Amino acid sequence: MKRIWRFLARLGREWGPVIIAVLIIRSFLVESFMVPTGSMLETIQVGDFMLVNKFIYGVKLPFTHRTAIPVKDPKSGEIVVFRFPQEPDVPEPAGRYGRIFPEWLPLLPLWWDREANFIKWYIPNNFVKRCVAVAGDTVEYRNKQLYVNGRRRHEAYVEHSDQRRLPGLDPLPPDFQRSWQEGRFYRTRLSPFVRDNFGPVVVPEGHIFMLGDNRDDSEDSRFWGPLPVEYVRGKPLVLYFSSRAVSNPPNIARILLSPWLIRPERIGRIVR
Repeated sequence: MKRIWRFLARLGREWGPVIIAVLIIRSFLVESFMVPTGSMLETIQVGDFMLVNKFIYGVKLPFTHRTAIPVKDPKSGEIVVFRFPQEPDVPEPAGRYGRIFPEWLPLLPLWWDREANFIKWYIPNNFVKRCVAVAGDTVEYRNKQLYVNGRRRHEAYVEHSDQRRLPGLDPLPPDFQRSWQEGRFYRTRLSPFVRDNFGPVVVPEGHIFMLGDNRDDSEDSRFWGPLPVEYVRGKPLVLYFSSRAVSNPPNIARILLSPWLIRPERIGRIVR
């Protein structure tokens, strides 16, 4: 038993500082992010792995969306990684899971599953989109063209994968702004009516408007509403790896065993 404790103590002395340093860097400075969907084509490909600057928009408490040190808010035109707002803060169904760490001390996102009598790791998914408008801006999308404050945006990076133009809501409901803010267009019968013709709406205080560059194949602020700034995780910096072997959900073994599917020409690209 003494040998085991000596071994653990030595292991802690040797690897403890490294583990702590990695946790600090990942929580406050830089984190890796993998793109599993094509909502940002052609700017970002499915299977791109990127490093994300987590400090640029403020220091957040680990595994929460609470900002400890504010820095700045995203600007229009910037690509942003954010926590998906339609997923709950706690795992569902309600009542089945209990916190292992208290809310004021979120060391790890661990929950106790009362039915399975086992531990569950739960973090809401992260998405990557482009911020196209900030609080106070008026946003309208007419016939697949974006207008902000009445001016058409010329966006060379935008991709349209569907040649159809879906009709919008005509006439526009008087409660459109409220319905949009409450996310009523997300995966409902109304979803097709806001893809190609949307708004106008005014981005509320403390929120931003997100769109995917692949406008015809992106679930974004047109559908689930404005994004709270507190949900912003960071800004992509550079692509450090890219592979066509990525699936959704990702299969790490397939990626490692398929070196011929690596895209070397994308490695090292700055994300803009």
